[in-house]
Amino acid sequence: MPAAAVVLVLIAAVVHAFWNRVLHVDGDRAATMVLANFVGALVLSPWLILAPPCGVVLVLVLSTAAQTAYVLGLSAAYARGSLAVTYPIARGTAPFLVTLAAWAILDERPTSATFVGALALLVGLVLLASAGRRLDEQRAVLLAVATGVCIAAYSTLDARAVRRVEPLGYLSAVLLGTALALLVIGRPSGKRLRASAKPGLLVGLGATLAYVLVLLAFRRAGAGNVATLRETSVLLAALFAGTRLRGRTLGGAALIATGAILAALG
Repeated sequence: MPAAAVVLVLIAAVVHAFWNRVLHVDGDRAATMVLANFVGALVLSPWLILAPPCGVVLVLVLSTAAQTAYVLGLSAAYARGSLAVTYPIARGTAPFLVTLAAWAILDERPTSATFVGALALLVGLVLLASAGRRLDEQRAVLLAVATGVCIAAYSTLDARAVRRVEPLGYLSAVLLGTALALLVIGRPSGKRLRASAKPGLLVGLGATLAYVLVLLAFRRAGAGNVATLRETSVLLAALFAGTRLRGRTLGGAALIATGAILAALG
């Protein structure tokens, strides 16, 4: 994996863990995510105007649907579980599926190191699911797994799209579509949106920066490698959680991060 792609993904991991911490403690995640997606779309709107992603309309629609489901699933998981359990499970589930999809759809054959990393990811997920049961967060665990499926779906779609169109214009279109979908589904009032202005801005800027870095990395390395390495953010999120971490939670997050590195660099 090229060094430039590694640096891009690791910076994205730090930013991603930060904005998820902000979202987890937020009181109105639905309103915050509407604003966050609008912020991202606005920041990237010059690229959307100059380089509209006309050649990947179907992929864009599918990615927008997956991104919308991801936001809804993540918000629901955060409402029912701790950050140290839900975030690593959501992010750790995706690499399995992205690697398989990259192999089947993008013809990116995984190496032996990828399989070793996948095993570490699996053990880490089992430990975290076990920790979730001990904390009576079973519903949050299931929602986190479903969120991971959505992450795998849009990661694979986006990796394919940015090989054909300008990535920033594409991302702006996805964010705008997601914001409109969330606005229609959640119908947050003007009062709620105004109250969520600060976290919406922070989450929007953080999420946009993190995914711009990932999209740029997609143009330099394989989708499976990039999507897997970015899950090193799970250990950071566990440390940012602000709660005392038990052995299974910290150990599971550490295994997911280790597995992600092995699978990505293998």
